[in-house]
Amino acid sequence: MYIDPRWLIVVIMASTVYGVLSPIIAARRLFFLAGTLPHTALLSVTLAIIISSLIGGFIEMWAVAFGAALVYMVAILTSRGVEPDVATAIFVSFSVSMTVIGMYYVLTMFPTETSLWAYILGDPLLVTWRDIHVITVISIVVLAMTVPFLREHVLLGIDRDFVRLTGARSILYDTLLMTALALATVGLLRIVGFVIEHVMLLLPGSIAATAAKSGRRAMIIGFLTALFGGLLGLILSLLAGLAPSGLIGLVLLAIYIYGLVRGGG
Repeated sequence: MYIDPRWLIVVIMASTVYGVLSPIIAARRLFFLAGTLPHTALLSVTLAIIISSLIGGFIEMWAVAFGAALVYMVAILTSRGVEPDVATAIFVSFSVSMTVIGMYYVLTMFPTETSLWAYILGDPLLVTWRDIHVITVISIVVLAMTVPFLREHVLLGIDRDFVRLTGARSILYDTLLMTALALATVGLLRIVGFVIEHVMLLLPGSIAATAAKSGRRAMIIGFLTALFGGLLGLILSLLAGLAPSGLIGLVLLAIYIYGLVRGGG
């Protein structure tokens, strides 16, 4: 069985990024928001293709810019007193509707070498060395925005009002997290795929939440779960000749179900 080093690099990096973000999402109780982020990423890419076709520039750069702006919309709504679930519901309605309109416009008006299906399905086996360079930069930036503040995110999830009373800069942590989520979802969309991003964002943190008894342990379990699921899914895909993204999702789902059964027993 041949394994291209690029495949290992991209799966390890994607698993690391989502393995760090997913426990934070669980700690901050942002599952609903996290479930909308792939919609944000797909809309961002669609808008980026349109703008890139009209005025030029790299699709990746436009997509990240749009992704950050869209995620900040949710942050602005919640900062103005809108309940997070309500703000997210409003945003989902907007992003899904605009994605359908944008994709239809791209498919009918812009001949492009970039396939929208590539962003929906994702395939780590098609990465180039240029992709590796881009993913490396995105991963480093995302980890730099989140890892030094893991304790603060756990505390914010436990008691946000207490954190505010201590004088901690909760707005700064929120901004960093929103930016990191935008970068991770938009920047890795073509590699991981629209569908599997839901799984990678949600399941490692959910697994960690059911298995861990402390915030620190949850972070470790979430990271190791994502890394194990990513690598095992890649190996199984090469052995079976199936899509890596799909098998990575199934492996993580199997781990989650095993945890539920074991916990219930």
